[in-house]
Amino acid sequence: MKDGYSEEDADNLLASNVSVGPAKVRRRTTSNVEPITGSMEMSDAQRQSFRSFVKNDIKDRSIAFTFPDPHGGSPLLVRMRQPAVYTPIGIVWRVQIGLEVLP
Repeated sequence: MKDGYSEEDADNLLASNVSVGPAKVRRRTTSNVEPITGSMEMSDAQRQSFRSFVKNDIKDRSIAFTFPDPHGGSPLLVRMRQPAVYTPIGIVWRVQIGLEVLP
């Protein structure tokens, strides 16, 4: 769903305070994760299937998996960065997820 979807650029800077003048800043890594957040509407059966996928296939969010690129490109390698949130809306469920796109 477009409602609630957001992307963030990777926070890839490391700053060090110095005794005089501006902080020293450098890149933390040459590649970093990029967070994306969004939601999907699911039937009760789809929600149960998704919960089973999280628990059994990706071992409670510890394993990366491929996810369709929201912009139509190649599938992305992602990992869930927080537990999903399930909200009932009439006869369907809104499932909010937070992912990190891996390099």
